[in-house]
Amino acid sequence: MTNKILPCAICAVALCASCAQKPEARLNAGINFANLDTTARPGDDFFQYATAHWIDHNPQPAAYPRWGSFTKLADDNTNQLAELIQGIAAQQHEKGSISQKIGDLYNMVMDSTRRNELGAAPLKPYLDKINAIQTREELLTFMAKEHDGLFFGVNLGADAKNAGMNIVGLYQGGLSLGNRDYYLKDDEANVKVREAWKQHVVNLYKLAGFDETTAKAKMETVYKYESQLAPVHYSRVQLRDPEANYHKMDLKTLSEATNGFDWATYFKNYGYDKTDSVDCGQPEPIALGCKLLMTAPLEDLKTFYEERTIAGLAGTLSDDFVEENFKYNQALTGAKEMQPRWKRAVNTVDGTLGEAVGLMYVEKYFPARNKERMLELVHNLQKVLGERIKAQEWMSDSTKQVALEKLATFYVKIGYPDQWDDLSKLVVDPEKNLTDNMHEISNFYWNLDKEKHYNRPVNKDEWLMTPQTVNAYYNPTTNEICFPAGILQPPFFDMSADDAMNYGAIGVVIGHEMTHGFDDQGRQFDKDGNMRVWWNQEDVERFKVPAEQLATFFDSLWVIPGELHANGHQCLGENLADHGGVNIAYQAFKEATAGKELPVIEGFTPEQRFFLSYANVWAGVTTNELLHYYAMVDVHSAQHLRVNGTLPHIDTWYEAFGIKPGDKLYVAPEDRVKIW
Repeated sequence: MTNKILPCAICAVALCASCAQKPEARLNAGINFANLDTTARPGDDFFQYATAHWIDHNPQPAAYPRWGSFTKLADDNTNQLAELIQGIAAQQHEKGSISQKIGDLYNMVMDSTRRNELGAAPLKPYLDKINAIQTREELLTFMAKEHDGLFFGVNLGADAKNAGMNIVGLYQGGLSLGNRDYYLKDDEANVKVREAWKQHVVNLYKLAGFDETTAKAKMETVYKYESQLAPVHYSRVQLRDPEANYHKMDLKTLSEATNGFDWATYFKNYGYDKTDSVDCGQPEPIALGCKLLMTAPLEDLKTFYEERTIAGLAGTLSDDFVEENFKYNQALTGAKEMQPRWKRAVNTVDGTLGEAVGLMYVEKYFPARNKERMLELVHNLQKVLGERIKAQEWMSDSTKQVALEKLATFYVKIGYPDQWDDLSKLVVDPEKNLTDNMHEISNFYWNLDKEKHYNRPVNKDEWLMTPQTVNAYYNPTTNEICFPAGILQPPFFDMSADDAMNYGAIGVVIGHEMTHGFDDQGRQFDKDGNMRVWWNQEDVERFKVPAEQLATFFDSLWVIPGELHANGHQCLGENLADHGGVNIAYQAFKEATAGKELPVIEGFTPEQRFFLSYANVWAGVTTNELLHYYAMVDVHSAQHLRVNGTLPHIDTWYEAFGIKPGDKLYVAPEDRVKIW
């Protein structure tokens, strides 16, 4: 969707407003002090100090290049889903029932014998259709009817400046590697990935039945056009600017801006025949893509389409295709093993029938009474953020007033949706192969998306994540914060845990999502979700100073020591949200426990346990390959930097651990970022 969603790998749940368990219960269900490396000094490397031994107690599976608190919980959830799905798949069900669809899809992924016997054969009908195209007009018509833009993408989502209505959106596309820098920068890590991708394309062509000479020639054709597109693509930093990525125009203006491309005919064939205006997100790369579609040799365009088709369907084919995908994934991530087949089958079902699986998941694992309690506790954090907004010296009274109005109108979603998609018309046919089934499932969801969103008002009750997802998001065009059931469980929230632990983990992540409403992107959307300047302009300029200060600070940090620096501007929104989340949660913690005598546990004060709990949210390890990949495509800082980069700007952390000048993480008070 075109909604400028701010999904976060730091996601929120709920906190215990007042837990009065015995100290033993707090300790057992809260922080595992065995995770600490007490040979490290808190002021030199707090991530090492607080989390170094987490991996000893949670051994890293070879299939996971990143393994930490979030990924372990996601893996635990997959195991829970497996129990549900495998139980269904072991039985016969009425044709057309949700259980039949879940069970048959799972069994099709598991049926390696059938898939290996078919080999590349399921590809042939799709490639034959492309090869049969004789003219450019036929190609453009075929593309539109297959809902493919080759060099650009089309979606539906809220109009950022008329947030109550959906609009057709266009966005840059055509880059297999996902980031322009892979094509433009020749450092060792980028070249390694680029060459791995080239070999991957060659290998896929060979598996599809082409000889090596032809496969290499086709790969070079694809790379030629991707290399032409890359220089005009917006960078990851540019994509973070909402205003710079919004260009609403009618079809006549759009055609003029894109080298005369016939959008009226394209949208008619696409199925959006009543389109009169669009949001053209990135006009320059879209214009170049349109020019290539109108001028490049037809056979080159067919080759490009052919490669996209093979790559897109490879995961549904025989084991040799799946294994080739994994080999390429290894180059990107450093994973040592492929996920077991049963887990891949569970993930396929979850990815295609997510709401149906989610309904079963919440019925078993998330009682309705929990949802109400979570809502109350999130509102608790809203109160504290409101207090902090009122206390900001850099913000004028007029801006405070509208900021408080926006905070008060947050639409909070907890656990699972009240409305579920109707999947009765989705067909899973066990007589057909997996490739054809997945293609038809994709078409079903395209039609469902059109039915729900095309030329329709925005439905604020719609969820953009499934309930079993271990994540959360803030969506500025609906001014909503959403916390799915999948993350509302230990180790992020535990009723038997100490208050310090709950506020340090869950409180911070709730505050993080709320802060997104006021970060460098969220502040550009008002309480109704419309993108406009609603702060006093002087306040905007005052806000930019510490925001830029934080970006510059993260620019100086190492993702991989001596090899890879952080990108403070690419990750600015998430870093601002971490900064706000810690400050908000700490104040909420102190208010909730005011007047109580809190025990020292294992030698650690409640204040110290708050920060240890926060650090353990980010416990874990990541391969260097994946750190490089995230640096290219992700807006989140590396795990260790979300601790060692965030806490040096939190005054209360210094007080809790006695951090002094001379400690490696020490930042002088006058140089610390102060926003929320």
